[in-house]
Amino acid sequence: MKKDSKNNDKSLENFDPAKHEEIKELTNKAIFNFLQGKLKERNAKRKDIEALTNTILEFLNCFILLGYNEEGEPINIISAHNQQEADSLATLVNKFFIHSSSKD
Repeated sequence: MKKDSKNNDKSLENFDPAKHEEIKELTNKAIFNFLQGKLKERNAKRKDIEALTNTILEFLNCFILLGYNEEGEPINIISAHNQQEADSLATLVNKFFIHSSSKD
């Protein structure tokens, strides 16, 4: 039995997928389909974030959104249309943290 496993190991070591066109084609298709699926998933997430941003913009002039999605990835959105709005958001965040830390 030891000879068979050594022969199998050697045949695996000598295997070159580039020499087998059918295997090369299947491998390329698998990689292409995987990457295409990841791209679709990323685009769907981006569209969801854009829809969320547009919904919040219906109610708020400027905002900061911090959180995590279902996969545990961090999400941060800052919407400020000019420097005054950005300064106002920074002031609000500072007040929030100062107020929150003084409660403890």
